[in-house]
Amino acid sequence: MRIGGMMAALTALTGPVAAEAQTPPDAAALKAIEAKVPPQGWYPEGYYDVRIAAEAQVAEHPRAVKDLVFDWDDGNGKRYDIIDCSAEYYTDSAEYDAVTLRYVTDAVDISRIRSELERLGFPLAVYAEPLAAFERARVEAAAKLSEREVRIAAGVEMPAEDEPYPDDVGDYEDSAEYKFVQAVEANRKRLAPKLPAVTLEGGCGAGDGAPVIVKTSPPGGEVLLVNAFAFKVCTRKKTDPWDRFACKWNEIETGVEKQLSGRYVYQVKWPDGVVRKGTREIIAGPDGDPASTVTFRKTGS
Repeated sequence: MRIGGMMAALTALTGPVAAEAQTPPDAAALKAIEAKVPPQGWYPEGYYDVRIAAEAQVAEHPRAVKDLVFDWDDGNGKRYDIIDCSAEYYTDSAEYDAVTLRYVTDAVDISRIRSELERLGFPLAVYAEPLAAFERARVEAAAKLSEREVRIAAGVEMPAEDEPYPDDVGDYEDSAEYKFVQAVEANRKRLAPKLPAVTLEGGCGAGDGAPVIVKTSPPGGEVLLVNAFAFKVCTRKKTDPWDRFACKWNEIETGVEKQLSGRYVYQVKWPDGVVRKGTREIIAGPDGDPASTVTFRKTGS
């Protein structure tokens, strides 16, 4: 029961389109993350770049602390669920190379959980060793998947009617997630019993969101987008990630409906040579709503 498997098709998006300009991290900013997350000897080739990109992605848009802990008045007290139904994975991104597509959900899950436990004040002695074991189990399981299984797990391809889902490991208690929660809880009860319990509950819905129409103001701008996670990985690997051929930039046709939702890096060029660059958060409306519009402006915000 890999969290990415449960999450790959998730997150029904609600609310109107939003677009927020940000500056994506450069190579130096990504390099600085290595001090907190050093490489491990067992990391497969290419995974560390994905993990560092995941740490940066999680840091850009963390959940508020008030949303991390809940109490349903069911007698079980306050607890932190390691599954986040709002987490962003972009698992079906066409911009990913083969290594990123294979490990993106694992890297995001590990980075998010590490960050959230740290922000909630959990001592390293409670979660560091269980998290390392959890990460290794997830990564080694992902490494064993065939290329087709990776694409099915990511939502790029659909399994045949009688084809098992690649993330199905059998019994709940055999899952890496369950073993991680059990290990952390044993440490928490012994070392930090006043902190919230760590659980594995989940219960998420699914949905694609309404379409989006991209426009430029003034009209005539050429819009190139790449999902922000893929851009971070490319920044780790390429000298100039803004080169449209170095990373897998997508030219977006303006004025037509597209399925776009999440965090994107953009560059927009107008006929007079003016170029604007940055990061935009695009939040689509709920399924069934009419298309919303997001506009990239030559001046202003």
